[in-house]
Amino acid sequence: MPTSIKSRIEEILGDGSHGRAAKVSKLRQLETDALARQRAGTEGMSPKTPGEGDDLKQIEIALRSLGEDAVDQGPASL
Repeated sequence: MPTSIKSRIEEILGDGSHGRAAKVSKLRQLETDALARQRAGTEGMSPKTPGEGDDLKQIEIALRSLGEDAVDQGPASL
């Protein structure tokens, strides 16, 4: 069973063995993966899965909690 984005984010943020930079890096990778899945769905390469937008929103909230901004997700980014 795949791990939900929410639990992966909680695991990253709660990991005391990693500093802020490592947490941001891991969250950026989740963000990149989520954007790639969304892009593939809009290009018809894979079926759109429910909750993709919610995943990105949760990642953005986590990044902001670490003082980072999310990537621009405007139409030109897809």
